[in-house]
Amino acid sequence: MESIFMKETPFFEEVFMRLIRQPSFWVKVLIGGLLSFVPIVNIFAFGYLYRFSSSTRRTGKINLPEWSDWKALFFDGLRFAVVWLAYWLLPIFLISLLTGFLGSMGLGAISYLILSITFLISPILFSSALYRLQMRSDFKDLLDLALIIRMTYVEMPRFVIPAFVFLGVFALAVPFYGFAVFFGFLMLIAYTGLCYRSLENGRPSSL
Repeated sequence: MESIFMKETPFFEEVFMRLIRQPSFWVKVLIGGLLSFVPIVNIFAFGYLYRFSSSTRRTGKINLPEWSDWKALFFDGLRFAVVWLAYWLLPIFLISLLTGFLGSMGLGAISYLILSITFLISPILFSSALYRLQMRSDFKDLLDLALIIRMTYVEMPRFVIPAFVFLGVFALAVPFYGFAVFFGFLMLIAYTGLCYRSLENGRPSSL
């Protein structure tokens, strides 16, 4: 297969097209999207995303797994949820408290800017933390905040576009948020996973 790292960085468009051309892509997204609508049940969708992320890191290729071994999916979903809560929801929650305080002081413009930047950075921070966890499957690695922030900072330039696309998909498909979240995560994980793998292994990944 032709490497997507013929140049220094992969093209997001190529990764996206390869993703949606996967066998039974829309059927798998339909299942994941429906599961994502239901609290608790969405853990299985999280598990699928975790399994996809693990496969991408291990093989350096985009291969959507099958919906199988539901017990394992549930436990993988819990792992995914821990990263999501710690490196996505928690930063947004804390910054929301800060911006609310700033807004009460008449600094609404500044608070809006800070919150907007946080919404943009959170998907990238989450992707870094998820990849870091899968390097050794040790939750203690999530405590290395300095390293995860450094990973995010280094890759920020090429992760900005995928983060914007993720937020755009979610914003445009709010009534269908289950599908938006699941599809958005697939895009984000596919691209960021391949990028980080190329850095970890020092060699290109292939589609």
